[in-house]
Amino acid sequence: MLVIPRNFITMNLPRLLIISTEKGKASEIASNIGGEKLSNQDHFEYHLWNIQNKYYKTQILICVTEIPTPDIPIDNVEALIVYHDPQAENAEQNLKEWSCLITSLAEAEVLLFSCNFITDGGVKDKVIKWCLQNRFELIELNRPDVDASEADPENNKYGIERIIEALHAHMWPNMILKGKPSDGEEQSPNIDEVEEQFDNIELSQDSTETLPMENMLDGIMGEENADFGELFCQLRAMKEHAALLPTNQRRIAAEQLVTAFWKAMGGDPSEMED
Repeated sequence: MLVIPRNFITMNLPRLLIISTEKGKASEIASNIGGEKLSNQDHFEYHLWNIQNKYYKTQILICVTEIPTPDIPIDNVEALIVYHDPQAENAEQNLKEWSCLITSLAEAEVLLFSCNFITDGGVKDKVIKWCLQNRFELIELNRPDVDASEADPENNKYGIERIIEALHAHMWPNMILKGKPSDGEEQSPNIDEVEEQFDNIELSQDSTETLPMENMLDGIMGEENADFGELFCQLRAMKEHAALLPTNQRRIAAEQLVTAFWKAMGGDPSEMED
């Protein structure tokens, strides 16, 4: 049974679960993304991750294990990272031992499949197929260096940096938005203003290409008692829509989505500039 350190039981922190078919890799990932080790209990290792970015701050409990037991609870698990070496001997059997847990977490918001760079084309095709079938994003670690002339023109992140980026993009239930008014000053955002901001979201510098958010918002915007919390819940549908876009458009859509929320809350757009 998964045991949470006593001083974190009442905090009810959302969890990131990292599992690995290779010894030491799950713990390594937890440390590399910024987790601070708390304790070892039974077959589990716990890390506390304090996330601080320009949009919000939050605390995440990272649970790490390499033992595929059938009774791992999935309560409060918001994200799952699987580390696996698909080029190792008995690779398919090693991954199959985790199949029940992976299936039980199929509805988690963030599903990441990490491994070292895959050199075998046939193996890579199988991994990509598995990731597509199970809704995982493939993230290869230790990618070989490339010449400057071959650098990614879209500045996409890879390896640990991409893992951090994906987890930062998640809407953790306990996150505190930066710039949010204090309890005494907090005001309800204007729904009309929020709708106006989403209507104006663009995918690129070309103003003729706009993200069709209107249909996604019609239901909630039509409700007389709609509030910001309900609107916030609609982000899942918007994220699913954005996931179908090309990489460069997906990144711009995400940035402008955050900007729209920030403006709707009364934030100063200049504060979001790098």
